[in-house]
Amino acid sequence: MGCDSGFVIPCLGPDPPPVPVPGMTYIRASQIGCALDCDLRNGRNKYTGGSATDDGPRINAAMAGAAADNPLTLIIDGSALISGLFLPAGGHWSIAGLGCGTGFFLKTGTNNDGIHNGTPTAALPSDPGPPTPARGMNVSLSNFTLNGNQGNGFDGNSTSGIRQGSKVAWYFGINLMNIENINITKVVVVNTSAYNIRLSNVGNVSVSGCVMKSHGLSTDGLHFDGPSNDIAISNCDFTTGDDSIALNCPEGYSGNISRVAVTNCTFNSLSLMRLYTANGGPNKFSIDTVSVSNCVGTLSEAAFLIGLIDGSKPNSIASLTISDCSLTAPVVLAIAENFGNIALKNVTFVPSTADVVWVSPQANHICGFLRPSPLYGGVPYVGYSLSFENCQIYRNPDVEVAAVILESDSTIENLGFNGFRLQDGGSSSPVPELLNIGLGSIGQLVLDSVDSKTFHAPVSAGGFSSVGSVSGAGVLATGWEFPDAVMADEVPYISASSGLPSIKVQGVVEPYLQH
Repeated sequence: MGCDSGFVIPCLGPDPPPVPVPGMTYIRASQIGCALDCDLRNGRNKYTGGSATDDGPRINAAMAGAAADNPLTLIIDGSALISGLFLPAGGHWSIAGLGCGTGFFLKTGTNNDGIHNGTPTAALPSDPGPPTPARGMNVSLSNFTLNGNQGNGFDGNSTSGIRQGSKVAWYFGINLMNIENINITKVVVVNTSAYNIRLSNVGNVSVSGCVMKSHGLSTDGLHFDGPSNDIAISNCDFTTGDDSIALNCPEGYSGNISRVAVTNCTFNSLSLMRLYTANGGPNKFSIDTVSVSNCVGTLSEAAFLIGLIDGSKPNSIASLTISDCSLTAPVVLAIAENFGNIALKNVTFVPSTADVVWVSPQANHICGFLRPSPLYGGVPYVGYSLSFENCQIYRNPDVEVAAVILESDSTIENLGFNGFRLQDGGSSSPVPELLNIGLGSIGQLVLDSVDSKTFHAPVSAGGFSSVGSVSGAGVLATGWEFPDAVMADEVPYISASSGLPSIKVQGVVEPYLQH
């Protein structure tokens, strides 16, 4: 089998049987002739060590009649080897386990998804493009494990010669398409060929208490294709070789993605979240109302990989809010796409370049709360608003870092700081500038509160030539000197030309008398 016999499945212990739902028909796997003789760690017979029995065909036959007037729930009350579960495309079915010691191991040579709705070929092609079909309803998955039996392309689920799948479709652990009302609770997905869970053209999705743990590129945790809407992700644990969460508008049937809330999750992956709306094709989409809160993560490329190619429409990432998070990464916001409003509140950034791959062109390799994407660094963008409230950088010794790094003729129209500081872990190198502006510009810079003692200067040398105006209640308190030309009216500051407290009144510089 493709899975090492010592593979450990994250497990919190057994769960009680599901609470019966009126009108639902329950089918116990043990009562329809399933052998349930599979060791979920390695796919072998847990009693003899030989070959386990394929229970997939028996389960598929028992669940085939699920419909709106005949909702079915499979109670997986043991551990089954499966050659794929292909359940009714329109939904109205559930799978409920009795804890993570129950569930499924995907048979070697299945060359398909572990669980999907529709026939065995329903996921072909993987990215059909428009038109978007109507959605079915009501799929629930809870309290079981799916081991995707990742191999090397020859000895696991995939025997196509490609680890992720075939040349026409990758193989996912769970793949739900064209469904409204999806609930995935306390499901453990491990060791998948490609994405742990792919959700395409879905709405009203709740994912909670889940664990996703797979290694290698293309093993996204939760991968959403457009169109998708109203998604809640909570209390999940992601350890993946690629994006923990992906919001990829141009993939699948393609379309906008709206209203995504992520809270109380942990991440150890390439990125916490990838968001992109354009891939070079004629259609351009948008992502709006995304929030991430109370999360902790260690990310090798970036916490948020935003965009991958030039050509997104204005404000394409319409709104993203990040709050009460601690993120270790080379960059929090890796930007390669236009954005509308991005707001960070109570976010701690620990810059680290331990595993980052810098793909040319890159003007520098400096860590930043926001900077050009390590993977797509040459893409210009326009951002409407970026704000920091009570955020901080914890700088490990001698790591180069700045709050914002601008390159590639990119623009941020409004940039604000209200409570921002750097905590240095003992560096011998100079304290950095707040802003590193190369080939880029800022329309309005608002400084309401910045701990200026922890930064050498507000901008890198010559950077003020790329700033339209400076304002904010905390400008004077920084003690930094500012060129008269960039200062907004009625804002006290220290003039770089005189070294004295000054204020502009109707464009004329006057001494500022402090009271």
